[in-house]
Amino acid sequence: MLLLSTIFNPKRVRHSTFYLNASSKIQCLQTLFKTGFAPTLKSINHFLRFLYQSHRFNYVIQFISQMNSNQIKGNSKTHSILTWALLKSHKYGELEQILKTQMAAASNLQQNRLWNLLIRGLCLDKQDPEKALWVLRDCLRNHGILPSSFTFCVLIHKFSSLGLMDETVQILEIMSDENVNYPFDNFVCSSVISGFCNIGKPELALKFYENAKELGNLKPNLVTYTALTSALSKLHRVNEVKDLVCKMENENLAFDVVFYSCWICGYVAEGLLLDVFKRNREMIQKGIRPDIVSFTVLIHGLSKSGNVEKAFGVLERMRKSGLEPSSVTYTVIMLGFCKKGKLEEAFSLFEMIKGLEIDVDEFMYATLIDGCCRKGDFSRVFGLLDEMETRGIKPSIVTYNTVINGLCKLGRTSEADRLSKDLDGDVITYSTLLHGYVQERNIDGIFETKTRLEDAGISLDVVMCNVMIKALFMIGAFEDAYILYKRMPEIGLVADSVTYHTMINGYCNISRIDEALEIFEEFKSASCDSMAVYNGIMKTLCREGLVEKVCEVFIELNPKVLSLDVGVYKMLIRTIFEQKGAAGLCEVLHGMENLERDVYNVICNDAIRFLCKRGFSETAIELCSRMRKTRSFLETKTYYLLIKALNSEGKTWISLPILSNFLKEYGLAERIVKQTMADFRVTKLNLSTSEKMEDKFLTCMVPDTVFKVLVREGRFFDAYNLVMKSGSNLLPGDVFDYSILICGLCKGGRMIEALDICVYAQTNGIKLNIVSYNIVIKGLCLQSCLIEAFRLFDSLERIGLIPTVITYGTLIDSLCREGYLEDARQLFDQMTSKGLKPNTHICNSMIDGYIRIGQIEEANKLLRDMETEVFSPDEFSVSSAIKAYCRNGDMEGALSSFFEFKNKNISPDFLGFLYLIRGLCAKGRMEEARDILLEMIQSRTAMELINKVDTEIETESIESTLTLLCEEGRVLEAYAVLNEVGSMFFSAQRRSIDYSQPHKLHINDKKFVDVVRSGTFDVNTIENMKYEDREKRPHFEDFNFYYPLLSSLCSEGNIREATQLAKEVICNLDRG
Repeated sequence: MLLLSTIFNPKRVRHSTFYLNASSKIQCLQTLFKTGFAPTLKSINHFLRFLYQSHRFNYVIQFISQMNSNQIKGNSKTHSILTWALLKSHKYGELEQILKTQMAAASNLQQNRLWNLLIRGLCLDKQDPEKALWVLRDCLRNHGILPSSFTFCVLIHKFSSLGLMDETVQILEIMSDENVNYPFDNFVCSSVISGFCNIGKPELALKFYENAKELGNLKPNLVTYTALTSALSKLHRVNEVKDLVCKMENENLAFDVVFYSCWICGYVAEGLLLDVFKRNREMIQKGIRPDIVSFTVLIHGLSKSGNVEKAFGVLERMRKSGLEPSSVTYTVIMLGFCKKGKLEEAFSLFEMIKGLEIDVDEFMYATLIDGCCRKGDFSRVFGLLDEMETRGIKPSIVTYNTVINGLCKLGRTSEADRLSKDLDGDVITYSTLLHGYVQERNIDGIFETKTRLEDAGISLDVVMCNVMIKALFMIGAFEDAYILYKRMPEIGLVADSVTYHTMINGYCNISRIDEALEIFEEFKSASCDSMAVYNGIMKTLCREGLVEKVCEVFIELNPKVLSLDVGVYKMLIRTIFEQKGAAGLCEVLHGMENLERDVYNVICNDAIRFLCKRGFSETAIELCSRMRKTRSFLETKTYYLLIKALNSEGKTWISLPILSNFLKEYGLAERIVKQTMADFRVTKLNLSTSEKMEDKFLTCMVPDTVFKVLVREGRFFDAYNLVMKSGSNLLPGDVFDYSILICGLCKGGRMIEALDICVYAQTNGIKLNIVSYNIVIKGLCLQSCLIEAFRLFDSLERIGLIPTVITYGTLIDSLCREGYLEDARQLFDQMTSKGLKPNTHICNSMIDGYIRIGQIEEANKLLRDMETEVFSPDEFSVSSAIKAYCRNGDMEGALSSFFEFKNKNISPDFLGFLYLIRGLCAKGRMEEARDILLEMIQSRTAMELINKVDTEIETESIESTLTLLCEEGRVLEAYAVLNEVGSMFFSAQRRSIDYSQPHKLHINDKKFVDVVRSGTFDVNTIENMKYEDREKRPHFEDFNFYYPLLSSLCSEGNIREATQLAKEVICNLDRG
């Protein structure tokens, strides 16, 4: 302690530091008293003031402590110096005691000031706002001290920034008390609004603002409006900010970059990129210079929308404006790359950041780790974790939770579990693990994680409780799930909609409907609404057939203005119909007339459509009448189905007035109205009477909807007649409808009509695509009209169409089936020379073609060459190879091919197995045939085909029959069963046709003419050349060769030509 003698010798004050530092020379106050030194209280206060002004606060406190020890009492000045010294040295606990015990004589102003400083010190310096709030309450309650409004503001700002909004609300209540009555100024409002936004409750922020405005003392400034903008953005009401901007302009408030950054951030969250740029441009036009935050928000918007490359442009503009991007800016771009799946670009940017001397933080690593987890690249994930350790960045539990979540999503929950055992996991860690095990239905994992959670003593949150309840239901611990649900209020948790949905769904899944309804009743009395809960309970009630209860729930739902799933409406209607029939459904809906108008409309329209589809059109009309009485309306789809149902039943006299109402309500603008009109017109027309129809179509325009209806209903010949008879009076349809028509005609064997439609389309400017021509070419090939197919093929490029792999494949397959292998090979080479890659089907056709003509070695060579170059063999490829060897009796080669492909995980198809078993049986190798039969039973594709066959033995399937025959060694009987199955699914042609020698198709004959000449097809030429070509072919190789041509003639109705050809074939067969 400084010697008191310095007080009376000012010259020694300059040397006082020496005495302060030399503790050995300092004498205590008691020693001075023994020497006879007795200073006055005035001199002591003078000395204490000197120490205080010299910022030696601890010496002041020590000196007064010695005074108390020597029973020297100070006066109010002494206590005042002490309190200020305690305040300056942040000894708030001792200061509080002094204020309570020794400052009673001080003035109210001084006491008030000290108490305010004490509260603010506890709040700001000590970071103990709870203690500060306690002292504030004590001041008001016990000392009659009213702290200043600034002290209240400091507390409010502190609690709000910490997210402790309950305490904030308590302070607001004190401020609004009649004994305090402090107004809520802009600082208070901004702090409270920001606090509610930070804890995810922006709706409360807006409510507080409205209440503050009603009190009349609030005049919002820029800061308040900025906080409001943030709240509206979080509520997805960013468009309402425009109203705030108008108010601010009317109040002549200036905008700043912070306000615009908050506003733009709201548009970013909504994904409204155009508005983001509009607001940014508006900000610049107002002379507001963007800062790092505003640039970062703009970059985040671009990255979030997937325009990461454009974000780099903004980054360059940011640099040119003199602003250096922060680590957050770069992290935002990395996040955009990761979300887009461009990990390489994200890592390249990361390496660039390392070279810029920017501190790489954990969030950057966590961003990359999350991106790698999304891609499933966990080798990189663990590499990044090791790199973090090397750089001295310790991964937090948040980063590890990212890794654990990634592993769980990929079904690797056990690995995530092992990783978590070395960590101090939090509630998110265990929630993620439990959810992962629930998804994998891993009961042991659920039990182990539950035990670990209980041992860790972690406080549960609502999300964790929901996951735990779901897990308990999964493992069958229904009572434990109920106990946990009931315990939630005891541990300070409130069940949310997910909790109720999980409980109800869990009970519904085990058919404990009473318990589910009990939970549902508790849900209704709770303060949360959820459509998922109503959907779940109504689906269950419908499934159980509880019509009365489900209707009751549906009616209760109406005032809540929640939207049910469409599927629930339909399930409700179907349940009522099944229980009470069509009339009962109508009566139940009649009892729902008091429902909200939109809901009643939806369910009635669904019911009418349901009844129409079930054939109850008259009941549907009755329901329509009741709807009109309640001023409800029919939807366009309902009108359409109702009229269509009545027309299909021949009740056009009823559908006509309904159609009239339809037209009055919706007019002809709606597409479905035109469709309905077309249906009605088609119903009234008799398309078989071509003369009358032609007369009608010559005098009026025919809408394209009539044509579309015929095509959609599969009435292809009627559609053809309509097109050809109406001519230019038919409004042109689209390419899609004509393609369907051509396909339908080709499938029906009407090739001439299909070609007519092609001519019509070209003549009327409807440009058909390659798909349509592929259909025609396939139709010609199926009728063995290969010459005509090749003419059409040769004309494609002249009409601006490029043949596709499908085009070539169709022709090659037909050539191979007909035995024209040389032409097929030429076409195959032509296709590959044009850069088209043959698919497996084409390769299989070539291989099978060589096998059909007995060129086994060529087929095997082609198979080996193509396997390495253009395609991967499939089941058909294997079967073709086996068939080739079996045909030559080379069972060793067949078995060798079988096992070779089996090692490549490729098994033959049904016929491949059948060839192999038949060949082995023919050689008497029954045991090997039995082994192949066992392999066949284990083949998925072969057994899928076998299981399609219905057996007469009701107690056994064919699969079990084959297994029994195989076990008993009755291979021949099993083969007989398989042969019978094969005859049901495969034509004799597929199983037996072979050619003795290859043929040559004369597709380059000079006498042929193009199928397209000046944009039109010469159908007569095609027909003439078809029969001309028949005469040129080698005569009557075998009957199978002429079977497709006979079939084609018969399907076209050319019975005379077919009969003549058949006679000639039979005569020549007799000669052979």
